[in-house]
Amino acid sequence: MFQTALKYNVDVTQTGRVEFSAPFSVGAHLTVFVISEQPANTDDDSKQTTEALVAELYAADSITFKQAQHLLNHTDWQDTVAVLEQHGCQLYYDKDDFKEDLETLARHWENS
Repeated sequence: MFQTALKYNVDVTQTGRVEFSAPFSVGAHLTVFVISEQPANTDDDSKQTTEALVAELYAADSITFKQAQHLLNHTDWQDTVAVLEQHGCQLYYDKDDFKEDLETLARHWENS
């Protein structure tokens, strides 16, 4: 069963709190992963941590390929394939992926 995966870029307030509005019903159970982003001029530990986490979620069938691509900030699907393969993920393409691709193509053609 796939779960909704959302990504929020938020800043920690002076009181150490992080707040955001989530599109879920009151009382819904959420699992939240927090990944600290390092400034661009430091090592890429944060990027590697993000990639490992996304690969783990994908391997556990918790997110779709498209969600993994979004969470990794990739515009090219081949970059996402490379990351997932690097982490030993078995890639798959099911009818839900196909349906999502058809919907994306339909939206693209409507906007052309």
